[in-house]
Amino acid sequence: MSKSKFASTWKCVVGLAACLVLPGIGFADDSSSGGAPGQHFDLAAYKLQTPLAKGDSVKEVTQPSLRDFSSPYFYYDAAAKAMVFLCPDNGASTRGSHFPRSELRDTREWTFSGRHSLSASLAVTRQPGTGSIIVGQIHGDGKGSEALKIRWSRGDVVVGIKTNPGSTEQRSTLVHGLKLGDRIDYRIVQKDNTVTVTINGATQSFTYDHGWDGQSVYFKAGNYLQDNSGSGSVGVVSFYALSNG
Repeated sequence: MSKSKFASTWKCVVGLAACLVLPGIGFADDSSSGGAPGQHFDLAAYKLQTPLAKGDSVKEVTQPSLRDFSSPYFYYDAAAKAMVFLCPDNGASTRGSHFPRSELRDTREWTFSGRHSLSASLAVTRQPGTGSIIVGQIHGDGKGSEALKIRWSRGDVVVGIKTNPGSTEQRSTLVHGLKLGDRIDYRIVQKDNTVTVTINGATQSFTYDHGWDGQSVYFKAGNYLQDNSGSGSVGVVSFYALSNG
């Protein structure tokens, strides 16, 4: 199925608590789930990027609408007390990317000076055909500006960094052998040009070159699906906690 037809496609995602209908370019409000994620999590500084096309990029949900927003791609699971991100492998992608996402983007930008941090507790409950989902990032505004990615890869949790903007990503596996549904607790702490990542108690620090000096970056968290095959698979990520500072 082509991405141009995605917005007019109706799908039922098997294995979730209910059948999720993708109604054109609109969103279905899931009022039975106990309210929107923004009513249970502090998302005041975030906007949401969805897997639905808008122009040459994707539909975004900004504040103040995000507080009361839910959809088949972003909803609150009252039983699990979780903010759920669902992304299909035939979703639309943002400019500069080939992959779809249901992902929060922090609107507060910063540089590699001072101290900034992001903490999350989550579980990957479904994975796409490739087995790969990015669940946390430090991202910049330009091409090749993914300073850090935390990636679920078929049960391993891998940290990828670019020591310079546009450089080849270097990867380190911090956690091995998780099952779908296992808890992942990560913390990213940036202090000047050093970033320390802790995942389920395993810690590694990375030093960034001065090519990042003055570059604006920001945190992202959610479900950045590393699959655009259009095979019908989905990724589902449930966040139980998300905080900055």
